[in-house]
Amino acid sequence: MENKKFKMLISAYVSFIIFLLFPSSPCADDLDALLKLKKAMNITGWEPSAQHYCSFSGVSCDQRLRVVALNVSNMPPVRDRGSIPAEIGLLNKLVNLSLAKYNLSGRLPTEMANLTALKHLNISNNFFSGMFPGEITLGMTELEVLDAYNNDFTGQLPLELAAGCKTLKHLHLGGNYFTGNIPESYSNIRSLEYLGLNGNLLSGKLPASLAQIKNLKELYLGYYNNYDGGIPPEFGSLPLLKVLDMSSCNLIGKIPTSLSLLKNLHSLFLQVNRLSGFVPPELSSMANLVTLDLSINELTGKIPESFSELKSIRLINLYKNDLYGPIPKFIGDLPYLEILQLWENNFTYELPESLGQNGRLRDLDVTGNHLTGLIPRNLCLGGRLRTLILMDNNFFGPIPLELGQCKSLVKIRMMKNRISGTIPVGIFNLPSLDFGEDPTRNWKPQQLNNSLAGDEPIFWENTRRNL
Repeated sequence: MENKKFKMLISAYVSFIIFLLFPSSPCADDLDALLKLKKAMNITGWEPSAQHYCSFSGVSCDQRLRVVALNVSNMPPVRDRGSIPAEIGLLNKLVNLSLAKYNLSGRLPTEMANLTALKHLNISNNFFSGMFPGEITLGMTELEVLDAYNNDFTGQLPLELAAGCKTLKHLHLGGNYFTGNIPESYSNIRSLEYLGLNGNLLSGKLPASLAQIKNLKELYLGYYNNYDGGIPPEFGSLPLLKVLDMSSCNLIGKIPTSLSLLKNLHSLFLQVNRLSGFVPPELSSMANLVTLDLSINELTGKIPESFSELKSIRLINLYKNDLYGPIPKFIGDLPYLEILQLWENNFTYELPESLGQNGRLRDLDVTGNHLTGLIPRNLCLGGRLRTLILMDNNFFGPIPLELGQCKSLVKIRMMKNRISGTIPVGIFNLPSLDFGEDPTRNWKPQQLNNSLAGDEPIFWENTRRNL
């Protein structure tokens, strides 16, 4: 312990001597910059009298004692909102700068243009405002990551990124208040693997030229944006794309069949738009698809039989469309299906008898269709079923006894059906199910007698939301 204290004192003494002898040295500039950052950003724990600045929490230096990394993201959060001082430009050897989630506000200082060695810049989850000063990136020729997600930036998307950042792999400008069109020039950032522009106020047409970024693996363009037109068919020519998210951004027209060429895609999010026409059967050729969300659109027709080829699918959301016909039997045979939400369509006939036999089913909601028949017995075969919502259909017969042993159940809703028989006694003892004000108080568990056909509800919901 004494030896450690001695080393710390020697280190502080050497720093002090360097500062006295060479007050304008780069090391002195770095120390001065860190002290200015400490004050402006309300950083605690940086004490130059007790330790060398290279030992400050979140600071890393090279062999010449120049600061090459600054990461305050893992430090304890501060209550008082801070800002980035102009002196940050003195840290011109920085390679990694992470100021995420540190309650920072104000504008980014133009002196950040001096940080020409940066490869990683993360200022996400703060309160930075004003226009993003794109000119600061013109000299950042080695920048690979720029994450400005969830701030308060306004104005146009910065055009300068396409001019200076030729090695950029990760660009996230989502969760701000950017307006206007997506610049066509962004298609020139050919190194991009991740592009996030979601959660802004963007408008205009989606540029088909984004399909020229052949290295793209994740593309997020939806949420609060309000585009004109539909999905560019050219997006089907992104060979490495794994995630395509264009949710809630006013898209119209048909789903391009060319999306079926995205052989590596595992997540397709197109919900909350005004897409119309049929669900393209060609989408079944996306063999790696895990998540498919086409909910809240104006789609019509049947669930394509070819979807039986989606052997990796875990989530199917098709609710609030105008789909009709039977729910295909193969839906119950999909080996990894966990979530099936088909509510508020016009589906008819019965639920597939094999639904739940894969042992993975967690959430099933078919409310507001025209389904009939018996409730399948094996919905909770794997002991994972949490939500079972069958309201407003024409199901008949008894509640399966097996549901009385489904300890994972959190919510059941079955009102407005023609269910009869007895309620499995075990349901009343399920550990995660909360009866609230006991909506069953007006009828006996042993004699259901069609009480679920009218207004008398079965509605059990767990109030412990975090389970």
